[in-house]
Amino acid sequence: MQSMLDIIKTDRGTIHVGIECRKNTDAVLVTLHDIGQNHATAFESFFSFEPFKPVLENFTVYHLNFPGQHEKADILPEDYVYPTMDEMTDMVKEVLDSYNLQNCVCFGIGAGANVFTRLALKHPSYVECLIAINGVLSACSWLDWSYEKLSSYYLKSKGMTQFTIDYLLYHYFGGKNNDCLNSNIVATVTNQLRLFKHPRNLGLFMESYASRLPIVLHRPVIGEKPTNALKCGVLLITGKFSPAVEETVEMSSQLDPRNSTWMKIDAASSMVLEEQPIRVVNAIILFVQGYGHIARAVPPSIPPIIPSSVFQEVLAFKDTFVYDNPNIEVEETVAL
Repeated sequence: MQSMLDIIKTDRGTIHVGIECRKNTDAVLVTLHDIGQNHATAFESFFSFEPFKPVLENFTVYHLNFPGQHEKADILPEDYVYPTMDEMTDMVKEVLDSYNLQNCVCFGIGAGANVFTRLALKHPSYVECLIAINGVLSACSWLDWSYEKLSSYYLKSKGMTQFTIDYLLYHYFGGKNNDCLNSNIVATVTNQLRLFKHPRNLGLFMESYASRLPIVLHRPVIGEKPTNALKCGVLLITGKFSPAVEETVEMSSQLDPRNSTWMKIDAASSMVLEEQPIRVVNAIILFVQGYGHIARAVPPSIPPIIPSSVFQEVLAFKDTFVYDNPNIEVEETVAL
């Protein structure tokens, strides 16, 4: 494998791309991260997970970073207008065009999944299938909008504050009723946030994501011409304690049941790649095998989930950040 970093100039700014080149494969996997992350903090540990290596051996990987979010990024200019999620979709298309890429397996988390969903709807030839972690269609709720706007203000004016850290920890791990928190993961994420080089860059990103427009999708009806329907298959994954559970259910209701799957993982929050990687690997292998990839790979066996009481009181989120998780009675994996 050969690794390299690249910078692609687009009409709305530059995109930093981390590339993992592999010989003897034309298959392409493209990643895009969530707010408060870059491609390294979002995917590095999961992509280093031994059971996932049979997947990576069959793909050349392009890790995309939202503007100003990559490692060692310079501070964005004062007059820089951060792209909207729709504009970011066009930027991703420009990046893929620069490498002559189409028919990609797209793997996005949160904001990244949102952009890839827009790409699949607007430019379907670029997305063979979509792996969406905590994918949502809706605009930001008023409550989340207010917290993200206030966090953005603090990030741009005061730097990384405890208010913003608390909100992002809620975004990643949910509220106090999460009894499966892993203290090591929480500590790692908290440290990454405190070390964010230019908080203003993150503030611009969060403000853009908070202002996103809804994605209008309609589940196709047999016998009728599809309107605003995704043509690609979708593996939509969330964790039981993720704040985005209800929104992922809403998204799943608008997907084609013939090629899409919704999966809720117990003992996990939004950070399913870190908290339950073996279950995610298993789901991804089965999903991409449906598109002719990694045909010989055998999904790893899944051990039972045993929540540990050690993690029950790792974080004390402020009451203002605690929402009741929806009581959705579903199986862990549901084929729509």
